[in-house]
Amino acid sequence: MADTMPVENGDSLAKPRILVVEDEVLIRLSMADELRHAGFMVVEASNVDEALAVLRADTDIEIVLTDIRMPGRLNGLDLARWIRQNMSHIRVAIASANVEPEMRREFDAVFGKPVHMADVVAKLRQLLPSEEQYGPRDG
Repeated sequence: MADTMPVENGDSLAKPRILVVEDEVLIRLSMADELRHAGFMVVEASNVDEALAVLRADTDIEIVLTDIRMPGRLNGLDLARWIRQNMSHIRVAIASANVEPEMRREFDAVFGKPVHMADVVAKLRQLLPSEEQYGPRDG
């Protein structure tokens, strides 16, 4: 039998793919778990260099959710602007304690930390094409 990726609920390949870029491991894990529970396939990166490697290798990423401040030569805003210039089909969401008003005009979604994951999930679903706006719903 050929090597295959594990399939959750039989439809993993059809789930929207999101890249979460966050250097704080507990925050990243928590966000990723919540997004998986909401029906997303989640790829994680701890810095911009990792995120760029993922984006170059994984052409199915639909949304990037990134923090702004993180270690390395580039920050989350650099990443978000790179995506806008080079992969404009990918939606960009910012989650940061350092939100500036102009970010709301520049990117698809902006969340101040601490984030409320129900709000994040709802907004990210809105960013997807209508046929992909599915997943577990609360109440």
